[in-house]
Amino acid sequence: MSPAKWDITNLNIAAETSIGRCWYKATGRVLVFDGFTKIWSITSNEQLLPAIERGQALAVIDIKPQQHFTKPPARYSEGSLVKGLEKEGIGRPSTYAAIISTIKERRYVEQTDRKFFATELGEVVTDKLSDYFPKIMDVAFTRYMEQQLDKIEEQHLDWLGVLKEFYSPFKQNLDIALKEMKHAKAEVYPSEYKCPKCGRKMVYRFGKNGRFLSCSAYPECKFASPCDRDGNMVEEKVSEHKCPVCGKPMVYRRGRFGPFLGCSDYPKCKTTLKLDKQGNPLPPKPPPEPTGIKCYKCKDGELVIRQAKKGPFLGCSRFPKCRTIVSIKQMDKLKELQSAGKWPPQTLEQVNQILGRKKAKPKA
Repeated sequence: MSPAKWDITNLNIAAETSIGRCWYKATGRVLVFDGFTKIWSITSNEQLLPAIERGQALAVIDIKPQQHFTKPPARYSEGSLVKGLEKEGIGRPSTYAAIISTIKERRYVEQTDRKFFATELGEVVTDKLSDYFPKIMDVAFTRYMEQQLDKIEEQHLDWLGVLKEFYSPFKQNLDIALKEMKHAKAEVYPSEYKCPKCGRKMVYRFGKNGRFLSCSAYPECKFASPCDRDGNMVEEKVSEHKCPVCGKPMVYRRGRFGPFLGCSDYPKCKTTLKLDKQGNPLPPKPPPEPTGIKCYKCKDGELVIRQAKKGPFLGCSRFPKCRTIVSIKQMDKLKELQSAGKWPPQTLEQVNQILGRKKAKPKA
């Protein structure tokens, strides 16, 4: 049967009101030839309009005022970011993973529900790079450089010419940046808050865990407070737990690894307690248990029993200066050898023989 035909129709309806003429608009389609739909009905999301003639009077049945807002673009996930890089011609499949890991490790972004959110540090770094290196921060320039590298690979372009074209203006921008650009974490931004200790203005600073509020009189006044993503001061919440070292109340804090309990007398007392998923404090790790076995590597420390997720192990008491690790199963054997004067041995080969370690294969 023949296909059906519709006319896409735009209706402009005028209405005289007390404030003047108002216009109502409607868009839809009008069936002009039924074709196969005469015996085979179909459904569509498009609005079907009745037959209307120009100048025809219409009656009002109901009016429902509704307000609509445009939605911002969806935030990037790791998958959609890779697709965006591919679309813009930035990077190659071998560099996509490195790009994502870099912005995460340097805390330029953070992930919530698998979506990327720019951190305050990431925004400051982006602004500084855009000010001092506008050409490099341009997506078109990155795409152009990728094309130039492809041409070099195909042996159609002189790589020295491409390098000179890039490096000469870059060197000029770099010299200016080295003289004038201030480190992102050294930037200080004013805030609307006053220090509760000395009454002076508080400023925003950057630390290991992101942006925080600090007294402008630092180091004379060392008061500091965390803030949320919008820059609002987060007041410390006192818990019912007492510090196991000094006995003062513990307060809830948040670090790079999540929430934890810290002593309210910080920095005099730096005691912290980890929290489980339910927010309950975890007991502190037991202190290392001495064994009396000398460390074969540094000869100054002794092997102590430490606890890990996979179970106990032997480690040097001088950690982190000495990172010697031995299986806990060797403890009784090493004690016997030390009492017999055969531990610690003089060479690493003797250590490997005693511990049953395989000799590492030389790299090609």
